[in-house]
Amino acid sequence: MSFIKKIYGFSLVEVLVALMLLSIAMLAVFRSLGVGTQTAQIAHVRMLAQWSAENRLMEIRLKREWPNIGEERFDCSQLDTVLSCSQKVIATPNAGFRRVELQVFDAGQRQVARLVGFATVVR
Repeated sequence: MSFIKKIYGFSLVEVLVALMLLSIAMLAVFRSLGVGTQTAQIAHVRMLAQWSAENRLMEIRLKREWPNIGEERFDCSQLDTVLSCSQKVIATPNAGFRRVELQVFDAGQRQVARLVGFATVVR
């Protein structure tokens, strides 16, 4: 008489293959989350840099400054983000206007925002 016992369930190899596939899928999910977080941080820094440039241009307009032709650098940090601004003022063909170019750089001196506007003499 032959006793053949049927075994139901998964073998060790099948379990290991399933765990390997699960770990690869989890790695892809974590990588995606990391990229999403990094992208959100970059967008946050760019938004703060744009605000810095807009603030400086609005400051020129509200104070009715007539900026001197040339280039200057100054700190324009926002919140806890270290930023530096470069302001370049250029004469225009119309003597009543000056072109103001603002560039904002992060701590690594990479340009993260640029804004161009005009200053005018209000009489």
